[in-house]
Amino acid sequence: MRSRFDPLVHVDWKIPGGELLALLQHYYPDIDVFVGRPFEALLDELCNEMPEICFQALANALAERGYDLWNLDAGGDDYRPVIVPTDQRQAFARHWQDQEDFTPSLIEPRQPVVAEGKAPRKPARSKRGKLKWLQEVHDYPGPTYVDEYNYRNGWAAVTEQDDERWLCFLIDYNQWPPAEQDMLEHRTDGLDGADLQLIDANARRSLWRRRVKSGDYNADDRYRYEVRQGDDIQDFGPAQVQWPGFEQPCVVVDGEVFERQRIYEPVPMTRIWRITAQASEVIFEHPDELTILPIGARRLLFMQHNGPLCWTWSQDPPHQAIAAQPMPAVDGYHLRSSTAYLGGDEILLFSEDKRKSLQDPRYHETVLLAWRFNVVTGAATKALLDGFGSEVRQDTRLLVTEPRNVITLRTFHGRVHVSRGHGDWWVWNYVTQTFGSHTLAWIWNQRSNQVLKLSSQDIRRIKPQVRYLPAQDRYLAFEADFVARLPTFDAMLEAKGSEVLGFD
Repeated sequence: MRSRFDPLVHVDWKIPGGELLALLQHYYPDIDVFVGRPFEALLDELCNEMPEICFQALANALAERGYDLWNLDAGGDDYRPVIVPTDQRQAFARHWQDQEDFTPSLIEPRQPVVAEGKAPRKPARSKRGKLKWLQEVHDYPGPTYVDEYNYRNGWAAVTEQDDERWLCFLIDYNQWPPAEQDMLEHRTDGLDGADLQLIDANARRSLWRRRVKSGDYNADDRYRYEVRQGDDIQDFGPAQVQWPGFEQPCVVVDGEVFERQRIYEPVPMTRIWRITAQASEVIFEHPDELTILPIGARRLLFMQHNGPLCWTWSQDPPHQAIAAQPMPAVDGYHLRSSTAYLGGDEILLFSEDKRKSLQDPRYHETVLLAWRFNVVTGAATKALLDGFGSEVRQDTRLLVTEPRNVITLRTFHGRVHVSRGHGDWWVWNYVTQTFGSHTLAWIWNQRSNQVLKLSSQDIRRIKPQVRYLPAQDRYLAFEADFVARLPTFDAMLEAKGSEVLGFD
């Protein structure tokens, strides 16, 4: 028979605070800390925090209402929180004192508790800013994932499973609300939606990579290309040619497709393909991984991932790859794809650096650097992006018998995705799975070096990607369940203010 002291919730140490609070609300619906405004404030504060941070905040709130928060420790990386009235503290401890499986641990509140007979303090108000960040919201019928691999110039291709078949829809975000088009509706070839990949789109047409052969391994798959204008579909590329799988994303410039093929036998090699309506050829090879960046005047820049080398290649004859000046950010690797062409011969690069935590020198923080680099002259300046990343609160104790010591690590741990904003502005999205508060996006002006900073303290409980839609002249927040218009840029700038980055 279940005891009133048995744990109702069992969670892993990696559960985010929002999910933990939802479970506790479900199993303890009669405790007012899980109802109404107090619960909304807790969600705002703790939705992305680690469990131990949530437990401490909960212990404080519960103590004011006459409850204890306990954890039944089984010696693993999990938690079994139990909430009991404070006047049953001794009974709870006696119930578990002779149990071998669990060790009860009371989570002590760390703020003064209201004395008996005095009214408790008023529930904390949500800290949402006065500006309504999600101004117009368009809800999706189901989870819709938009990323740099399936989004092109305001259009995105998404797949959805329907029984044993996959559907494919092209979503046009250039209009509001967005409109969907079924990509299989007028096809008669029995194509599965999972075999279509969007690689480019504009108001006139969309360009797709279509899988025509599925092998036992991904390396055995083969693809062709097609152009779609309205309901008319035409093959693209030389007839009867099938291509292997390429790295994502590809680059399309002036109707020409540039793909990266990574091979490992007999030696590691990256091949860059140029595919046009009539021809297909390998135009460059290098042992390291490469990123392709269009840099204007019908030029492409090929950048080495694990080193400083880069080459310019012209779409005009004789199509030669010419070594450019070596890049300054030699440790780019996964950040090498986070590049942008700023005009002239200048590009934007990112790299990482390390520093000791000011709160505890035993811990190190990763910081992000932005570089402005001229590929012809080699001139380079850099700016430390202090604060671009995550703020993770961490208990540094190695043993539970040690004094509790929580520090805040301000560190970059994830990826940067760069896209055009309005005018001279660029959007730097931060993609991360870390706990704690974190950057959502910085909007940076390449002329003035002004930066508008959006964080999870502004738009709470979600981690949207921010993109600018020129057709609407608005910034949109993309989430799996919805897409929303953000306030006008001037309104965001007035509400948040801006800072100036120092490039030197």
